[in-house]
Amino acid sequence: MGDVVFDNNRAPVEINTDKKVRRSTVLGKLIEIIASENEERQDLKRDPAEVLNKIEHNQLITYKWLVDSYIENSILVDSSMRQLNKDINGGTTKLKRQMNIFYRESLAKFQIATRPVDLGKLRELADFVVEDIMKRAKSFVNNSSDLGDGYFDEDISWGIELVTSYSIIECIVLENPNVNN
Repeated sequence: MGDVVFDNNRAPVEINTDKKVRRSTVLGKLIEIIASENEERQDLKRDPAEVLNKIEHNQLITYKWLVDSYIENSILVDSSMRQLNKDINGGTTKLKRQMNIFYRESLAKFQIATRPVDLGKLRELADFVVEDIMKRAKSFVNNSSDLGDGYFDEDISWGIELVTSYSIIECIVLENPNVNN
């Protein structure tokens, strides 16, 4: 086989040819629950100043809209988390652990120190980190066996959006302003 060369490349290039066995995932199950719900948009019951503080602390700009998505759908997310715990023992704990793994993998990808967290570099790259986490989560779900026929790419994208926004709100993804001040 010959080598592949990318001249003047300014972004990471990832070519994945691994063949995997599709397995059930907690994240896939939650996306299935979210996509199956018929909830109307509801207001967030959390203190908005606290949420905005998290966004400003991490200097999230491009993906700040994710928080609005969570605010509009917080009741759906909360009820889906309760259902996940009914369906899977410790489901939300497993979900948070997986989202945190995606976060740490993204920090490593962008060479952001974690002990202690290089907050300056994280703030500079926060939007890229969030985008990378969403890509990792979508790939993870697409490779899981949970979602069968009847779920569309739009369902998956929306579910990933809500799970990522939940992870930001809960400080699983990005840094907690109460810890890093």
